[in-house]
Amino acid sequence: MTLKVPINQDRLINGDEKEFKSLFDLLYVGMVQQAIFYTNDFAVAEDVVQEVFVRLWEKRDELKGIQNLQGYLLLSVKNRCLNYLEHQQVVDKYKQYYLLQEVQDNNEDSGQFIEDIGKLLDKLPEKRRRVLEMSVLESKSYAEIADALAISLNTVKDHIKKAYAFLRDEMHKEISSSVLFFAFYRRKNRGCK
Repeated sequence: MTLKVPINQDRLINGDEKEFKSLFDLLYVGMVQQAIFYTNDFAVAEDVVQEVFVRLWEKRDELKGIQNLQGYLLLSVKNRCLNYLEHQQVVDKYKQYYLLQEVQDNNEDSGQFIEDIGKLLDKLPEKRRRVLEMSVLESKSYAEIADALAISLNTVKDHIKKAYAFLRDEMHKEISSSVLFFAFYRRKNRGCK
């Protein structure tokens, strides 16, 4: 058997944990880098590679016909990443459907509803709007927002609390983060800062 990695594949197939660890140590970083290329997300990339190694260990007896173990593992990473991205598309479609349902449940025109929220966002003080936008549209944590804007964590919490309260009072109902996401997204695409 021709291997591009210095691993005794027969020992790996027979359950040699040291051989498995050597393979893991040798290929992990490169496999994570490849997964990041597809997913643009370090945490997801690490999860994908972990899943590939777990499956490799569980199904190691199927490695008997594999000539290029490294190529096999890199292809496995690619396929898992593509499966993840396909799943994300389904999740995104569901989120869009959920938003549409949320708006339609209130017998409102979805475009007008989002537009009304956008107009209310324009009425927020600039810093409060920016804090809310970073939280909703950019999915930043409170700590990341505090660092980026050089404000305290409590100030971030206060801005977000007051922004949601203002929107709730003006619209006479709770506004979900998915609705805010679309309002910010639409606002950004029409050129507002």
